[in-house]
Amino acid sequence: MSILSVYLSYAFVYFVLFLVVPFVVVTFVLTCIKFFRNEHDVPLHARIKNRLFDNESLGFFKSLKSLTKGQYEICSHVPMDTVVEVERDEEEPHGYLDYVLIDQNSSEIKMIISDFSDADNKSVLPLLRKMNIRIIDMKRDHPFDTQHLSQALAA
Repeated sequence: MSILSVYLSYAFVYFVLFLVVPFVVVTFVLTCIKFFRNEHDVPLHARIKNRLFDNESLGFFKSLKSLTKGQYEICSHVPMDTVVEVERDEEEPHGYLDYVLIDQNSSEIKMIISDFSDADNKSVLPLLRKMNIRIIDMKRDHPFDTQHLSQALAA
């Protein structure tokens, strides 16, 4: 009888060790996966654009960079509210500025080149002129003359 009890105890230990414990571990892991999985994620159907600029804009950007000769940093498509800070009671300006030239030494905005025909950009134009920032109104669909631009940068 004692050998039978030894065999039964070994059988019970092996049963618990090799069947019950793995079953409990697998059940726990699957439960954790179920509860911590984010089911609200929608599959992303997006890709990176091949180009950030069209050929004309890229050509203008390169010519602008060569004309500044490293004197200015050029930022493109800058939100209006990062450039203009208004009082609490006034409305925040909306829209984007095409090109903003920032002086490397003083970190001040020296020139803004943008299309001010939009209603959002047109409303902030008098404010920018009061701040003594040089402004060039350039239509997006018309290329700007680089000679005129170099004269404006020299002024």
